[in-house]
Amino acid sequence: MVAFTGNDPRNATLKDAETVSGVGVLLAKSSVTNKLQVGAATDVPLGISAGESSRDADLVLETTGATVSFFPMGGVHMVAALAETYTAGQLVYLKGAGRVGGTAGSDKLVGVYVGEGEVVGTAGLLIPVNTSQCATA
Repeated sequence: MVAFTGNDPRNATLKDAETVSGVGVLLAKSSVTNKLQVGAATDVPLGISAGESSRDADLVLETTGATVSFFPMGGVHMVAALAETYTAGQLVYLKGAGRVGGTAGSDKLVGVYVGEGEVVGTAGLLIPVNTSQCATA
């Protein structure tokens, strides 16, 4: 399955001390102008990482001035999920560490799970989510 549909990737700088561990991590704007951070529960999702953030010459993830490529919200994306059971048509919400989960609370809507139903046993595995209904405020 293709990870992302119909979106060209964008590039962004992460706020200092922020790293992205791989594909499918939800990103949000940070309090630092023109910099992004890994999405937290009450953040409005801006995009989904296309891979891990930049590394230095020693191949260590950079923590100052790090960059990341991401896909803007919209369409179906493979998104990192919490270890839960997901059912077709279930709404999923932004949780900590840039992952989605199925419980709303005060968390922002990311979209609708469009898979065939699955149990995610390990947090961070990717699930298909239609992000066209993503919260914008």
